[in-house]
Formats: sequence, structure tokens, C-alpha cells
Amino acid sequence: MGRYVALLRSVNVGGYGRIGMDELRASFERLGCGGVTTYIQTGNVLFSTTERSEKALVGSIEAQLGATFGTSPVVILRSVSDLARIAARSPFAQSGADPSRHHVTFLAARPAASTVAALDLPPSGRDELVVDGREVYVSTPDGYAHTKYSGAFVERQLSVPSTTRNWNTVTKLASLVAR
Repeated sequence: MGRYVALLRSVNVGGYGRIGMDELRASFERLGCGGVTTYIQTGNVLFSTTERSEKALVGSIEAQLGATFGTSPVVILRSVSDLARIAARSPFAQSGADPSRHHVTFLAARPAASTVAALDLPPSGRDELVVDGREVYVSTPDGYAHTKYSGAFVERQLSVPSTTRNWNTVTKLASLVAR
């Protein structure tokens, strides 16, 4: 059985995308997932499954959420090994960045190399951004509310659906999913 975290985009953020965590867990259980738990209220679901195809799994989850809630947020999956790699490779964590001012934008797919090469970042104070495969690491020393490198910006620039979590959430999910 594989262990994953599903990162749902725009769940319970600013009054938008309201989903109850009990209902969300039950929705995953109806798919046959085991060990289903949620972490905080923003759509982080840890679970085990025998399904090996991530593409098929995302499709099943999105269909189930659509049937349960009438609409489905974008679902982005990461495995135990993915989260361990993400935690180990963050250039900002390695340099001691404040964990509350360091974020990871998770991409639904790897953006085209030409799109990444053409990325033109507007000045954004002391903020920094690094694209690494299906993740974008963002450091916002003056706060995420003030950055131009938001998840919406990254998504528009790279033409890939995404969702963003702060570093504290990323490291907590990595430790929880590894159990």
C-alpha cells in the first residue's frame, strides 16, 4: 500500500471552498483509502491506497469530491518519498529561512522547461523563488501577504494548477505521512 498526502487547492481559505474535515475523510474512505486523516482545515489529507497510478488516483478523488460536495477542488498528490525529497531540497530551509516566511507551491505537473526558462520575475522586495521540478520554493522575508510570487502568480506564469503551503505545514505533513 502506498501512503500519500492529497493537497486540495482553495479549501476553507477566506470563507471560500468550505469543506468539513469529517466529510472530507469520509469521502476518501468511500474510495477505499485507509488510514485517512486530515491536517488543519485547509485540505491536507493523508491516506493509504493500493492504487499505484497517481493520475488515476487524482481522477478518482476529484470525481468522489465532486459527487460528495457538488464541486471538486484541484487535487495534487505527493508520496512519502516526494515529501521527504521536498523537505531535504529546499534551498531556503537549508539557509535557515524563517519557516513561517518560507512556502512551497506544489504543481500538478512539471512545467515545460521552456516555460521555466522564460519565467520573468517582477521585483518583489527581498522575496526569492526557485522552481524545482513539480515544486516552487518561495521565500518571503517580509510576509506572504506582500509578495508578488503568490501561488496565483506562479500558476499563471507556469500554466500549471497549483496549491501553496507554508514550510511549517510542509514539514509537519512530511513527518505525519512517513508514520
